[in-house]
Order: sequence, then C-alpha cells, then structure tokens
Amino acid sequence: MPRNAAKPRETYHVGNLEPQLLIQAKRMLEEVGPTKISIRAIAEQLGVSATAVYYHFANKDELLSRLAATGFSELEFVLNQALAESTATTILKEVSLAYFRFAKRNPTMYQLMFGSEITQATLTPELERAREQAFQVLKQTIAQILDQEIHSKMVRITALSSWSHIHGMASLLIHQVIVLPETIDEEQLVENALQSLKHLFSLIP
Repeated sequence: MPRNAAKPRETYHVGNLEPQLLIQAKRMLEEVGPTKISIRAIAEQLGVSATAVYYHFANKDELLSRLAATGFSELEFVLNQALAESTATTILKEVSLAYFRFAKRNPTMYQLMFGSEITQATLTPELERAREQAFQVLKQTIAQILDQEIHSKMVRITALSSWSHIHGMASLLIHQVIVLPETIDEEQLVENALQSLKHLFSLIP
C-alpha cells in the first residue's frame, strides 16, 4: 500500500457506533487525559464523521460523563465479585482491596470518575445511576457486617465513611502524595489501614 494512502474507513451503523465511540474515548483518555479528549479526533480514528459522533453525544461533556459511567460500572463489577468471594470475617478487607486495586490500576479513569471535569450540570442519568449502583455494593457490604437493613441510616452513614476512607487512600497514592513502600503490598496496606481505623474508633468516647 502506498505510504500516503488513506486509512480504510470502518463501517459503523447507528446501533453499534456508540460502544465503539466509548472504547475509543477510553483509549484516548488513557493516552492524553480528559482535558485533551477531542470528539473530532475520536471520529477521525474510527473513520466516521464528527456529525456521527454528535448523533450519540451532544458535546464533549456528555461524552465524558458517559465514559465515567462505564468506569463506575466496572467498579461495581469488581466490588460485587469481591463481595461474592469473601467470607464473613474478610468481607470488608476484600471489598476495600478490590476498590483500591481498581483505582490504582485505572488511575486516569478513576480521576475522571471523581474529578472536576464532570459537574452537576453535566451529570448524565447514566452516570448518576452507575455511581449509585456502585455505592449500593458498599452499602450491601456494610449491611452484612452490621446485620442491618441496607436502607437503614446507619448503613448509609457507615458506607459513606468507608467509601471516603478507601477513596482518600487511593487518591493519595494516585497523586503520589504518599508512596507505597516496597516492603508493603496492596493487601498489607489495606489491612493496616483498616486495623488503624478500627483502633482509632475504639479511642473515641
């Protein structure tokens, strides 16, 4: 093929283009970050017109919001898997570890999910639903530990506290505010953090 020959255009129908757009957007997210994602570049890489992209996403804000929704769906999956494979004595550790590993292994996506690029004004129903479903797994975890109804006030408060704790630890590592010592692996870090938190709460009158 001549060096300057045009790249063959892929053929996508309206019904199957959207998932391909999200896949390509995720690739670009990992390469350049959320601020440099370009709808025109995504269209060019897939061999479709920008108009075809705008048929599915009104603008870049909606694309990023929908992309973040896929991240929360992936997070929900790994949390559910950890919950199903844990025992009564390891449930909090296993779910926390699954959350931490997801964040650490998907830092760019994780920062998009919780970053400033998505505001309340650009929040899509898909993202709101995916975020709540991921949180439901955390609430289910806490409900089993406390032996309470999942919709109880105590379960929600405790689940939010647990989420804040593991989210903060993951964010500190992603932004390299703290560096994980070579002598401590992910499992040990989560275990130590949970034990320290338990000790701290025992000191509160």
